[in-house]
Amino acid sequence: MDWQLAIARNRNILRRIVAALYALAGVSVGQTAATLPRHVYWAILRVLRPAESAVRRLIFIVAHGLIVAASPARAAPVGLVKRVGAASVSAFCLIDPLKRFAPFSLDTVDFFDEYTQASQEEDVGFAGPSFPRISVPGFSDSVFWPLPSTHSPDDLVNARHLTLRLAALHRALGNLPAQARRLARWRARLALSRQQNAPVKPRRLSPLRPGLPPGYRVRRLHEVDGLLRECHGLAIDLRDRSDTS
Repeated sequence: MDWQLAIARNRNILRRIVAALYALAGVSVGQTAATLPRHVYWAILRVLRPAESAVRRLIFIVAHGLIVAASPARAAPVGLVKRVGAASVSAFCLIDPLKRFAPFSLDTVDFFDEYTQASQEEDVGFAGPSFPRISVPGFSDSVFWPLPSTHSPDDLVNARHLTLRLAALHRALGNLPAQARRLARWRARLALSRQQNAPVKPRRLSPLRPGLPPGYRVRRLHEVDGLLRECHGLAIDLRDRSDTS
């Protein structure tokens, strides 16, 4: 398997997809936008999530076999004041978000993930599909999708966090080896904490979550869907080879 060729091929496709997302947002590559029309926000998000997952898997492949020394955790300097306000630069997230389980089809679950994440980040004003409202008074609370929204697709919504994620994705694609070193340091710190018998607390043992990757869709709605499937298959194949070696 020519891993370097596979990495370069998928990286070039992803860079083209990211450039298309910037064109859709109407901003220069690497820049952010304060607001976007609602329909543009959702169009970018539907491509951004699988693209992020694909890049994480490319970083996972590049970091394979990379060894770095783990530096012990350092306490924050005394008197350090955390800056208040939105960050102008966001680091690319190397770890898959955990899956939210819901009794829907795979396509609907993925869409539910997108809606929930976006709702936590900004007021996108989108209503998902409607389901029967059934609850037992005194025993359970109602948990349903919101009522149909009256917002217009052309309404402007806060897009700062979304475009910060897009900029972080662009920077990660520009320097995969640096992101691989970040991932190797994360692994080294994890191994060091286990050797030191650190207090037991919930922690991730792998940057890739079990099962399907974030943004995965059964139906291919965009070029990025096939790309994610290929990158995920390469990463899982490499991981399985390492586990059995």
